[in-house]
Amino acid sequence: MSHAQPPPADPTSPPTTAPAGDARPADEARPAVVLRQDRSTESVLEWVERLVGQGPQAVGRGEISALMAPMGWDLTFPDGAATSATLHPVVADRMVLFRYAGSRYTAVSDRAPLAVPAGPRLAVVELVEQGHGRVLRGDHELPIGPGDVLLHPPRGRYGVAWETGPCRRTVVLLTTSLYGRRPDAILRDEDLVLRDAPLAPAAQHLLEVLFDDDVDAVVRLTATQALQGLVAATVASAIDRGQAPPEPGMRDRVRALLVERYADPDLDADVVARELRISKRHLFAQFEDSRDSFATTLRDIRLEHAAEMLAGADDGVTVRRVARETGFAGTAQLGRAFRDRFGLTPTQFRAAALRGQPLPTSR
Repeated sequence: MSHAQPPPADPTSPPTTAPAGDARPADEARPAVVLRQDRSTESVLEWVERLVGQGPQAVGRGEISALMAPMGWDLTFPDGAATSATLHPVVADRMVLFRYAGSRYTAVSDRAPLAVPAGPRLAVVELVEQGHGRVLRGDHELPIGPGDVLLHPPRGRYGVAWETGPCRRTVVLLTTSLYGRRPDAILRDEDLVLRDAPLAPAAQHLLEVLFDDDVDAVVRLTATQALQGLVAATVASAIDRGQAPPEPGMRDRVRALLVERYADPDLDADVVARELRISKRHLFAQFEDSRDSFATTLRDIRLEHAAEMLAGADDGVTVRRVARETGFAGTAQLGRAFRDRFGLTPTQFRAAALRGQPLPTSR
């Protein structure tokens, strides 16, 4: 499917006629495509509302594909032109729900790891009522069926193949800011499909309230807040169980950048993550299988260069200059780090070097 931005409308063209049953004015007719790169949560929620409107609607392949595009999904339809479904959207506070009942499809998403964006991102959760399928990520394959809750990964390539119909499920879209976790969150493969989740029965009851057009506004708001809490707790607990795996070669790239920029006193995890276009969480994860953390690695690189300067220096090279040229905030910070590493102050280390005494490499 195309992800190009639709061209602007020709003002000389006649107005587009809205589909039957669609109460929107003709000049607000549904656009055909959407920018997949637009990751603004508010824009996505606005797009979903604009595309499917209010109330249950019969849709075909084109509208289903267009609806899924902002979530990063490319769809194929095993039933071809016979594909049909009913979509019932409900827009709530910072959350959009839509109930899908209809044909099978296969969805593939490839959300590339990015630097942390400026705004909130989408969390996508599905509650399955009918239909069976598989979730595919890497070499892992997880069956999914009625009663399960599917947590869509916020990053990386994965697929969902719905294989038997009819399919009926409710998709919950909400901003990641609602559960207070970073958008670069990691979900383990085993946490993508939750079976017998405590969320499911209570959430199903709340969904019935929200999909009832006759429900009082206060009751609807209460149900919305309760559902947000249930979904947020479920997603956050799964994220907390996950660990970001080290990425092959990334630690070498991190170290190379530290060696190149160690003299910059402003060099820290934020700067490195921004330079390498990864999140701080992903940066720190590169050191999880190492004895050294990011901070100790940077400190040791600076100390090695400080020791090299002191070992070859005469009395004209001050400790203050060494601290400044190796990225330390001052002589006090250099002194503390030096004593921790070598068991000597910088002055004692230089004196030992001038006398030709053996120099410690560590404490």
